[in-house]
Amino acid sequence: MGARLSEDATCTVLVLEAGPAGPLDSDADLLSNVNFALTARDWGLRARVTGERELDYPQGKFLGGGSSVNGALAFRGQPADYDGWAADGNPRWSWEQMLPCFRRLERDLDFGGDHAVHGDSGPVPIVRWSRDELLPVQEAFAEAFASVGIPWVADHNRPDSTGIGPLPMNRAEGRRMSTALAYLAPESARPNLSIRGDALVDRIQIEHGRATGVVVAQDGDSSLVEAGEVIVSAGAIQSPAILWRSGIGPADDLRQLGIECVVDNSAVGTSLMDHPGLFHFLHPGRHAPDLAAPQFQLGARWTSDVEGVANDLLLSMMNFWDLSSSPDFQALVGAPVVVVLTCGVHEPRSRGRVVLASSDPAVLPRIDLNLLDEPADMARLIEGVRRCHELARSEAMQDFVGRSAVLSDADFDDEVALEAYARAFVAPWYHASGTCRMGPASADDTVVDDDLRVHGVDGLRVVDASIMPTIVRAPTNLTVMAIAERAAEIIKEG
Repeated sequence: MGARLSEDATCTVLVLEAGPAGPLDSDADLLSNVNFALTARDWGLRARVTGERELDYPQGKFLGGGSSVNGALAFRGQPADYDGWAADGNPRWSWEQMLPCFRRLERDLDFGGDHAVHGDSGPVPIVRWSRDELLPVQEAFAEAFASVGIPWVADHNRPDSTGIGPLPMNRAEGRRMSTALAYLAPESARPNLSIRGDALVDRIQIEHGRATGVVVAQDGDSSLVEAGEVIVSAGAIQSPAILWRSGIGPADDLRQLGIECVVDNSAVGTSLMDHPGLFHFLHPGRHAPDLAAPQFQLGARWTSDVEGVANDLLLSMMNFWDLSSSPDFQALVGAPVVVVLTCGVHEPRSRGRVVLASSDPAVLPRIDLNLLDEPADMARLIEGVRRCHELARSEAMQDFVGRSAVLSDADFDDEVALEAYARAFVAPWYHASGTCRMGPASADDTVVDDDLRVHGVDGLRVVDASIMPTIVRAPTNLTVMAIAERAAEIIKEG
């Protein structure tokens, strides 16, 4: 968004990044193995997933945020996702208004000529694997879907997309093209755009009901950076944490932390959403996986049998998962390398929360994802992993996958066993969202209005995944970029 706002030469933009601001285009941007989100560009967060179970929860701490650590999946949500936002009291965020933002951000190298749907001159390259580029195992995966009546779809970013097709990705030459690389790097010489790394925002300075700047911790010192307007874009974990430290949050919780309450809003940090996912681990078949090959190529939008919500599951396959760096897990599955089918619930009903543990910005917030709290999420995840097993046992896949690991074939007929497996192995897809929910101030579960202004404070906005009223039925990467594009439009309109 800094690149878009600095297009106006009369506007001075300072981007503060808690992590490093470079070097860009390093080996950390290579898309390889499952370590894509487990790099040094990370906050080191932990999250409660289910019960007492906790997992590492990688979130980007580098220029570009999550787009600098993720798997570079560039899916749009479904049109009804954004129309749902509009119907929920946010009339500026319908599909009709978001589509131009998607077109403007993308340089679609496959379908850019379809100007009614796609863009061909934006900063973010979007590319898909062609049918000729598919590995034999991925072609077999597509054939398995065809055998159960799931159609091929060439472009998952068309509004009516459903079925099995190539994963759209923001990648170039095997590297993720983050917002840092696509937006900021080309414009870094602008005299009105400054970028400062290793600058941890402690809190927002608020005077007489207006944000006037931010207090930044850097190099052991604390300083005030004054601003005419403050835009918080720290993601769905750190944005509510900054608001809490600034006195915007639930008054009783703030008081216990010794923070003076400026705006009593119990919604800050609540409504935390993520896509719950589950793995189906398989021993390799007759054809050994090629560890130098791409790890993902295809994905399938699938409608579950639970409550009839369209495209509420996303199924995919990892051609390999190299477990050489995880000896305990390698011992559990009984192989150094596995093939993995994945399923994710893309319209989750469960909600979690982010809370501060301390007023000290160096102390990480507590995260409770509360996955599978709602029975519909459990039911769909179990259906998804059963679908994965059905596909793995199809004739098309027989040369590429062997016996199941962890689960036995009999377990797939045992509801109790599958529920236990889901609780033990469910994982978040790292798509944190919803903790600064967008909606009218009259609603008691919202934090910002549909101009993304924080309720109760002038000169302060939040622009990131935390503002989503509901999570989109897609990886959140591309939607967050479109949110920034839409926010820049709104801010420029005044």
